[in-house]
Amino acid sequence: MKVGHIFKDFFAAALLLVAVVYPLTAVSNELEPPQQVIQGISDQLYEVLKRDRDRVMNEPGYVNRLANDILIPHVDFTRVSKLVLGKHWRRATPEQQKSFSYQFQRLLVRTYATAFREFDEWEVKHMPIKAKAGAKSLSVRTMVHRPGAQPVEVVYRMRNGEDGWKAYDVKIEGISLVTNYRSSFAKEMRKGGMDRLITRIAELNDSRVKKVASVGTPQS
Repeated sequence: MKVGHIFKDFFAAALLLVAVVYPLTAVSNELEPPQQVIQGISDQLYEVLKRDRDRVMNEPGYVNRLANDILIPHVDFTRVSKLVLGKHWRRATPEQQKSFSYQFQRLLVRTYATAFREFDEWEVKHMPIKAKAGAKSLSVRTMVHRPGAQPVEVVYRMRNGEDGWKAYDVKIEGISLVTNYRSSFAKEMRKGGMDRLITRIAELNDSRVKKVASVGTPQS
């Protein structure tokens, strides 16, 4: 399997995950706290893309910072890392766990940043949350509407921790991001173990950094 193929499924999922840039129809104070997290990301991204569209299209470094500053703080990377690696996480050394989480976060930042350039007109509507009062983990169901296309169901799995509500999985029409990654990573693990997987992700990340550098990033 080529390195790029490992992450193919996630790119499509990421595009829909960050498609919440279009203003939601619901008023924020009518939403539950975890829905308000999604709303807040939506508002920030929408304003930035509206104001800095040229920079988004032409400055890769700027787009990476947007992904890192706006989206990443609302993702529970420790939990995501544990879920995508499953038993392999428990068997990994603390150093391997740390290295994997770091490289995985770099990967997601750059994947989100790439998806930013694909934005069009979207509308996201929230569905009622079905969870018991005080639940620490729940699903935030949304429907993504695009002109001339069928609505797409996007469900965020979120958990309330010390830092508030954070996402740890997203399902696009029932297909889980975590499940897709777990399958791809497991295949890579069988070829060479944890160290090989970390190295492969790092190589992909570094190749993207070099590509951005070769294009050049205008000074802000």
